Amino acid sequence: MLRDFYNLPIGGRYVRCEPGRKDVDSVVISGFDKELSEAEILDVVRTATSVRISSFFLIKGDAVGNPPVRSCEEALLKEISPFMPKKDPHINSCRVQVFQPEPKDAYMRASITFDGRLHLEAAKALEQIEGKVLPGCLSWQKINCQRVFHSSLIVPLPVYRVIKEELETILESFSNFKGLECRLERTSNGSQRLKITANATKTVAEVRRPFEELSRGKSVEHASLTPAVVQLLLSREGFNLKNSLQQETGTYILFDRYNMSVRVFGPPDKIPLAQQKLVQSLLSFHEAKHLEIHLRGRDLPPDLMKQVVKQFGPDLSGLKEKVPGADLVLNIRRQIIYLRGNKDLKQKVEKFIFDIACSSRGAVERLGTGHSCPICLCEVEDGYQLDGCCHLFCRSCLVDQCESAIRNQGTFPICCAHEGCGEPILLTDLKGLLLGDKLEELFRASLGSFVASSGGTYRFCPSPDCPSVYRVADPGTAGEPFVCGACYSETCTRCHLEYHPYISCNQYREFKEDPDSSLKAWCSGKEHVKACPSCGYTIEKIDGCNHIECKCGKHVCWVCLEFFGSSDNCYDHLRNIHMAII
Repeated sequence: MLRDFYNLPIGGRYVRCEPGRKDVDSVVISGFDKELSEAEILDVVRTATSVRISSFFLIKGDAVGNPPVRSCEEALLKEISPFMPKKDPHINSCRVQVFQPEPKDAYMRASITFDGRLHLEAAKALEQIEGKVLPGCLSWQKINCQRVFHSSLIVPLPVYRVIKEELETILESFSNFKGLECRLERTSNGSQRLKITANATKTVAEVRRPFEELSRGKSVEHASLTPAVVQLLLSREGFNLKNSLQQETGTYILFDRYNMSVRVFGPPDKIPLAQQKLVQSLLSFHEAKHLEIHLRGRDLPPDLMKQVVKQFGPDLSGLKEKVPGADLVLNIRRQIIYLRGNKDLKQKVEKFIFDIACSSRGAVERLGTGHSCPICLCEVEDGYQLDGCCHLFCRSCLVDQCESAIRNQGTFPICCAHEGCGEPILLTDLKGLLLGDKLEELFRASLGSFVASSGGTYRFCPSPDCPSVYRVADPGTAGEPFVCGACYSETCTRCHLEYHPYISCNQYREFKEDPDSSLKAWCSGKEHVKACPSCGYTIEKIDGCNHIECKCGKHVCWVCLEFFGSSDNCYDHLRNIHMAII
């Protein structure tokens, strides 16, 4: 009958239907116009159900007014305060908000939020007010408590773009779960915040797990991927390689320059191919980087490149003839010969270069009074004078020094390399030497060096590739929330997990490991709390008969926990086996 009367209109109004409190086999209908007659109501009710109605009677009376919201809040706080710590006022331990009911609401709703460190006190307080009648309310206006748990997960925009379809598929699979709500919200910076709301911690954990696995991606691990190989992704060639692989495989590749690690995000069937191609490309790229022959250095003549060009030509055609199969390109600015081939060809080319270096070393003398670069010890070319200490360098040498600092974060601050100087290079010089992208990389590397040298005082935001930094909470203090201004994620500054305002760090960590830990502690020793024998869901029975209908749809005998497919079978079991239904 409850199913038959669901959303039943009587006299133009949808009525409410619930089991009777006095008799087990009765149903109470309310919400219709009081001007309707008993015959009019009975005619609609009999048409709506096939169950035989043995008796029907109508009770008319004036509507009960809602108690004042403020009075309800004060009464609830008064009931809860004895269970809160005495040293702190209850207003800091919990927050009560009573909502003004809408005209068609059957209940007044209230939200009570407890400090997470007081989970046992909160459980006792809720147990105390369950079924209680507040002052000023009628005897049947009892409190019904329902616990709700929340969790959120931030998905950065680049990651969301490649996992959007899989994310929506998972959301669709949870759409019919009772007591569960999942929704995506777009943040102001374009990221997506997934909000999970459920009536049990186990449900929250089980629902959150597939989303976490999808949004976490897969770490690229390979024995040959040393930091020297991985950092090639910082170069222009590495950046182009990453973009090309992303477009080819439909994935997103994240290089965490602070931890020197690489993660791949995307559909599970596409990630292995992207990982394989990335490893192969990086190793080939690294192998090619070794085939470089430098014409400038501490032990080389300062005019070695000029001598090489004079003997072999600006396109090195003469050298190509002497070493067949070698594809050579001369970078005049950096004074490097790039070779495409193998290491044997490189050794042959280096022999010719070495011969020129030996022959020109005796003919060219380095002038002690001339301007030599303190870095390459050669004659300054395309000179740059630092504003702070006025020492002169090759512009390319200073750029190389900055790029080296980007790759090796332990070299900050960047200082003048002139012997006996050591003055920090000013920001104005860095802006004059580096382009916008490289300057941004330098600033990030400098920040990474600062965080690494802080001894744990500062940490990076845990969101992937987020540059924000927060201060770690002092030992013995409660973790305050860090709200990232870049990705808008909320992080606990003590345990560095997602911010958990209503639960302590230890309890939240236990919840991550065992979602049922707090529920098990609350259930311990309670005779009126049992687990459904079919699905394991925790059931609390306050009053009523021994027939319980679980959320999984099974009808359970509270006495022996045998379950049935229908309520009639359960009632027959109670009468025949236990001789009573109460």
